[in-house]
Amino acid sequence: MSEQVKLAMVGCGGIAGAHVTAYEKLIKAGYDKVNIVAVCDTNEKNAKAMAERLAESVGVRPNAYATVEEMLKAETLDGADICTPHAFHHTAAIPCLRKGVNVMVEKPVGITVRATKKMMKAAEKSGAMIAVAEQIRRCLGARAIEWAINEKNMMGTPRFFVMEVFSKTPYNWKEYRMAWRGVKLLGGGFQIFDGGVHFCDMMLHVFGPVEEVVCDMRCFDGPEVKAPVLGKARIDTEHSWLATLRFESGLVGHWNWSCQGYGHEVSNGVYYGDKGSFKDRQKWMHAFQFGADFKAKSGKETSYETIQQRYLKQLGKRKREQVFPYGFDDGITNECWDFVEAIAEGRAPEVDAAAGLRAKSLSIALYESATAGKPIKVADVESGKVRAYQRPIDEYWGI
Repeated sequence: MSEQVKLAMVGCGGIAGAHVTAYEKLIKAGYDKVNIVAVCDTNEKNAKAMAERLAESVGVRPNAYATVEEMLKAETLDGADICTPHAFHHTAAIPCLRKGVNVMVEKPVGITVRATKKMMKAAEKSGAMIAVAEQIRRCLGARAIEWAINEKNMMGTPRFFVMEVFSKTPYNWKEYRMAWRGVKLLGGGFQIFDGGVHFCDMMLHVFGPVEEVVCDMRCFDGPEVKAPVLGKARIDTEHSWLATLRFESGLVGHWNWSCQGYGHEVSNGVYYGDKGSFKDRQKWMHAFQFGADFKAKSGKETSYETIQQRYLKQLGKRKREQVFPYGFDDGITNECWDFVEAIAEGRAPEVDAAAGLRAKSLSIALYESATAGKPIKVADVESGKVRAYQRPIDEYWGI
């Protein structure tokens, strides 16, 4: 057996379950480098349930803790997988980083730019690593289409795109998982920040830096809810937005969404270049997760299945094992494997804090544009020069 990476799960609800499923899949496939020795959640029931689940699935019962500080005092850890609500990413990560414990933080890497930079400073000081749990770019579909665009040049020079989803989605804001996402102080924002950061990461990964954005957003009817920690609070995050992204390359994209699109529903994502276009099969904002079909300007069509086949064929055995370990082609399993491997090998993760900060700065730039009522330079958000939208969050949490 290889020397094992001692790992803790911090936050044991919601997305943490998907992370644990990934570790379970890897262990059952023969991967022997990971050992989850601790679980931590302020909700004792969640922590005990996860400990029990792991005891049954992999035969090792981790110790359960209520606070990160208590856990760090009792355990010797190599890494911590942080799956808390957004407002607590930095408060969970920084104590770990100061102790030299490597962390993987669920996206977005911090609730504000300042929160992220505080995490990065702690990592730099201790020498610990920050990985970002950005799974979409690691899915088979996303990897294949990124290859088709940037290595095979199928669409030629990218010119413009539209990604828009309009529907009536009846979110239950009283549920814990929705209540904190709907309150700005806890979630940082709603879908631009939560699901949308995946879209931002893919746009930067595939098409390069965005220079400027302009965005208009609306919160139509925010009910009062019982929010975690805050108590009574009103849903105050976006229900709809219309945005334009202007890339440094000259590419222009329209990104529009609403959960209150009554009547006709729209779900469409098409990316145009001077040689043709890719029509995304993803009906959400996880760009290229399930691939895309290509149509050349001549009218000739190439299905995603063909593109996928060509992509996989050109991968060498070693590369294929790196991007799809043990044959897994889903993003969450691959991000968890990459985190453990990065610790074991002393290397950088595929998606580090700097990449996470860039994607998060792009998503926050939309909020800053809507707040200012004018176009915003993404670089000004990343540098901290523009932060009117974020200021109340920073002030509330003392960031």
